[in-house]
Amino acid sequence: MQPQDSCSSSTMALRCSANYVVIVKSASYGVAQIAGSCAYTPGDCVADAMSAIACTTDAVFCNIFVKRKKLPQCNDNFNDYLHVEYDCVPLSMEDPAKEYNICQNSADLIGDYGILKSPGYPTQFQTTTAECFRSIQVPRNKTIRLWLTDLYIGSLLGNCVNDHVYVVDSIQTYRHCSRVRYSYPYICSSTIIIQYFVKTQLSIYRGMRMY
Repeated sequence: MQPQDSCSSSTMALRCSANYVVIVKSASYGVAQIAGSCAYTPGDCVADAMSAIACTTDAVFCNIFVKRKKLPQCNDNFNDYLHVEYDCVPLSMEDPAKEYNICQNSADLIGDYGILKSPGYPTQFQTTTAECFRSIQVPRNKTIRLWLTDLYIGSLLGNCVNDHVYVVDSIQTYRHCSRVRYSYPYICSSTIIIQYFVKTQLSIYRGMRMY
């Protein structure tokens, strides 16, 4: 999708087609070098704005009000705009065989695409008795993209001990818990392991969905 820019004190609208969901990759407040500009240009002073993004439903659109904010990183200037990069990611597969249960720890996932879900997602949330995992084998001539299109489980952000989703490649481990949607960077590992573990039961939890 094309990056979006909106002036401060205005509303930004991110939109996708039917059966797709907005997943924000990055968001930045910007102070423009060009007076009156409301769009990012290289050399602008920018500051992370992901905490201002609240696209947490499966709607095909997400509206974001662009607050006017003083930025210490930019000599206490106020932002002129918000710059957002996002993807539109499928909510379901036309072929049911392309939707997998993360707790059916069976064969490796080798297809080019698919959706991985937790047991009972989204309306019959279940805890797990042990760590669930599935591995993805990536051909040597390919990289992989992953999107955590929905996660709603326990644990506070930053303390993902009792409830978590881990994505493990040959270099690092990405850890997520609580309520979040996330666009992973390109991953170049030949094997990727996705782990899921939840101990906390609450009626509002949904579990996880990953594309």
